[in-house]
Amino acid sequence: MKSLILRFQTSALIPAPYAHAIEVTFSLAQKNLEYKFELEYLDRDQLTKEEILDEGFSMEDNLTLSGQLPTVWKEQLENLVLKTEKTYPQELEDDQEFWDLEIGKENFYPKNTKHWKEFIEELQQAVIEQNKLENPLQITIIRADNQTQKEYKIEGNFEHKSLTIESSEKQSQLPWTKLKPLLRDFYSAEFDYEKATEKLPKKTGLFLNFGDEYWFELGKSYLTKPSKITSWLEN
Repeated sequence: MKSLILRFQTSALIPAPYAHAIEVTFSLAQKNLEYKFELEYLDRDQLTKEEILDEGFSMEDNLTLSGQLPTVWKEQLENLVLKTEKTYPQELEDDQEFWDLEIGKENFYPKNTKHWKEFIEELQQAVIEQNKLENPLQITIIRADNQTQKEYKIEGNFEHKSLTIESSEKQSQLPWTKLKPLLRDFYSAEFDYEKATEKLPKKTGLFLNFGDEYWFELGKSYLTKPSKITSWLEN
């Protein structure tokens, strides 16, 4: 397999401005995975500019990006193809997403769409990060008491599929599969931006920064079960 074209479109039940189509052309001839990634939002001409902006989008969300991703991506794609059962549906239900894999002269609909959906979502984030449209995940945690202040940095990089937790004492490389539970634990909390501060408070407590200008204090502006956070720091 030297090349593959992956096409995806949201179901007929997904309205604008969320409805979109993705086409990715892969070349597997080299060590790395070469790609051309195209994202187009659909039916937005039915909406006003205000309606689009109110949903958190911009007027220029379509993307056409190209580049190369590391070998780990090529290996994942090849393994996914090997595990994929081919189907050939004549038509789709309104709640079904459109999928088309083109390999050589054959086109088919993958049966394991859940795995392909996970792949394309992570791929989109990797491509966006590689092209500097967004920064990789970075969470800074400060654990302060009366005598000491300890800093932890969590970094998740989709381009390289790497997840690390670093402190002054050590750096831990976590399996990439730990990313989803980590995100769930950290982002399921209740964020109170009115109580957040733009400077790190100089007092005892546990404080978190998620890559922007805000610092959240556990138990005050950031409400969650403390063990959801501390368990990651104690690994």
